[in-house]
Amino acid sequence: MNRIQVYFAAFSIIFLMMMVTSCSPTAGSRTSKYSSANKRSSNRNHSKEDKKYTYEKNTKTTNRSGNTSYGTASTLRNGIVLSALQYEGTQYASGGKTPESGFDCSGFTGYIFTQNGIPLQGPSHKLAEMGVAKTQEALQPGDLVFFGDETRISHVAIVSDHTQDQLRVVHATTSAGVKVDEISKSEYWKSRFLFGRDLISNK
Repeated sequence: MNRIQVYFAAFSIIFLMMMVTSCSPTAGSRTSKYSSANKRSSNRNHSKEDKKYTYEKNTKTTNRSGNTSYGTASTLRNGIVLSALQYEGTQYASGGKTPESGFDCSGFTGYIFTQNGIPLQGPSHKLAEMGVAKTQEALQPGDLVFFGDETRISHVAIVSDHTQDQLRVVHATTSAGVKVDEISKSEYWKSRFLFGRDLISNK
């Protein structure tokens, strides 16, 4: 065997040893701490942990449109108002509690709150006993407002917007079904306003 053959044989042996080492299961499964595979695995683990934490820390509710919202007071208030506004134009029906049958004022209020995770039912004078009393100045979107006279409570509405200059509500009226009214500019509603109730802040 000449020198060239010896060199070739030695090279072949070294090459075969390298191939065996690089294809071994242990070597093939090794990943550097800077490898993209390791980063992807780490990101997936963090993502799952973050989602689990978010889900456990919040109370999940689903509104009529199928959107999921979480039960902080501000998001709950927004969800209630948005749900209520979706039914603007729905017909009035005495004793009505669903969009299909039509709504009366307490039926509408109960339906909207129930859809947003706060089971609620009963006539307006029963709803007026729930939650915490609020003055007109302190009302926030999602609060309930009650109307009537010295002898009885005759109507309930949901606050949709309140600023220093205006108070708007969404409610089921006998004259036009579900609609938005600006209470602050209506002599009819202003003269009948009694008080507000907050059923949300303690949720």
